[in-house]
Amino acid sequence: MKFEDAGRALDRELDKLRKSFDENVRPQTRQEMAEYLRKAADRLTKLAERLEKAQH
Repeated sequence: MKFEDAGRALDRELDKLRKSFDENVRPQTRQEMAEYLRKAADRLTKLAERLEKAQH
């Protein structure tokens, strides 16, 4: 799988997640999910930084 294809697949899955989230999740759970997603984003950022450093 090409990197570009993986990005498109990830975008599709995120769209599905957003739709499900909007349709099925109560407010308290939304707040908890938002916190979880922020933590996941932080971890992904750190992973990306490590990958960039490994290339240099």
